[in-house]
Amino acid sequence: MKKFDWGKGIFLAITIFVITTLSVVSYLISLDFFLVTNNHYEEGVEYQETIDQKKRASELENPILVVFDEKIEALRIVFPNELVGKAQGNIKLYRPNNPRLDAELPLKVNATGTQLISTSTMEKGKWVLSIQWEVDETKYLEEKTVVI
Repeated sequence: MKKFDWGKGIFLAITIFVITTLSVVSYLISLDFFLVTNNHYEEGVEYQETIDQKKRASELENPILVVFDEKIEALRIVFPNELVGKAQGNIKLYRPNNPRLDAELPLKVNATGTQLISTSTMEKGKWVLSIQWEVDETKYLEEKTVVI
C-alpha cells in the first residue's frame, strides 16, 4: 500500500482547483446575457429628462397604483381621478433576462381610471413595468418591478 504524502496532496489540491476554475469559467461563458437596451448611448444622453419625469411622477399627490390581481391573472394599473381622460402615453413591459418577451402597449385608461394587462400569456418571473404618460405637455414616468 502506497503512502499519501504531502507532495501528492499539493498536486491533488492544485488539480482540483484548476478543474473547478475551468468549469466555472466555461459555465459563465455559456450563459446568455442581454444589454438593458440596444440603444443605451442615446438613452444615456437623454437620462436627465428621464430623471425629471420620474421626479414629477413621484411628486403627484395621488400616485399611480400597480396591483397584481391573481383572480383574473392581470396587472391592474389605477390612475388617480385627476388624470383620468387627460393622460396619454404607453406602457412598456421589460423582461430583464429575455428581451424577446418585451412588450409595448398604448395607455388606455377606462372611465374609472383603471387599465388591465393580462398576464396569462406572460412568462413567470421578474418584469419591469414602465408607464410613461403626458398631461398638458408635461411628461411623467413611473417604473415598477413586478413579479408574476
